[in-house]
Amino acid sequence: MMKRFCSPVWVVGAVLFLASCGESNELDSKQEPAAVKVENPCDCFGEGLTAGQSRYCRESKRDTRFLDALRTCSMGEVEGVSAVEKMPFDGEYTMDKDKTVVQWSGTKVGTIEEGTVTLRSCTFSIDHGILEKGEMVIEMNGIKATSQKGKAARELTEHLRSEDFFNVAQFPTASFVVSSTRADGMGSLLLSGALTIKGKTKEMDARIRFASTDPVIATLDFIFDRSDFDVRFGSGSFFEDLGDNLISDMVGIKMALIEDKEARRYK
Repeated sequence: MMKRFCSPVWVVGAVLFLASCGESNELDSKQEPAAVKVENPCDCFGEGLTAGQSRYCRESKRDTRFLDALRTCSMGEVEGVSAVEKMPFDGEYTMDKDKTVVQWSGTKVGTIEEGTVTLRSCTFSIDHGILEKGEMVIEMNGIKATSQKGKAARELTEHLRSEDFFNVAQFPTASFVVSSTRADGMGSLLLSGALTIKGKTKEMDARIRFASTDPVIATLDFIFDRSDFDVRFGSGSFFEDLGDNLISDMVGIKMALIEDKEARRYK
């Protein structure tokens, strides 16, 4: 049976996340069998492994000595076997939209603007140690500026929501759907997928790094070109001679993803 426990305090960037109670990873043997050692690491690439052996191979990929042994199996680097630090166990994970923080940043000549946007949903699924699918949806009408104060912040927020930028009345959400993943060789995972903003879709990559598995805490970041999504205001891709009114097309996104443990499903 699952046991209740309270997770510790975690700090992601400048954001402090307080302890919360949830369910531990401790399951009965039918759901999550004990790890059974595989004497020859190369056997992890074979078929016919028991559930316990599969768990051992999956968990051992965090051991650099085990990884070195895998790389001598003359099968090269296999997807999902590279060292992705703190990779969660097989299962379906849902992020807590109230605790997760999504930040954006952009630049104008001599100025950096920053703000936040609201997460509607974020889920991903891991099978045999591979993040095989994932999707996040952003509430674009929740975009706001935080780099300015008072009236200036309100005016910039309203402008970002207007037709000049993201036209949230007509396009209330944006999304990113994962199609494939690969390890980057530095402990992180690269996510390839489709980013959709203002009804336009573009293939792109994002990077995710796991900080914890129980609960799952991860940081995700990517940069997109707003001109690909018809976000034209102040863009040198659409207008000439903007001078000091030129706004960079590149927009940075950083997320601190915090799991909703009550929604976790094991495979």
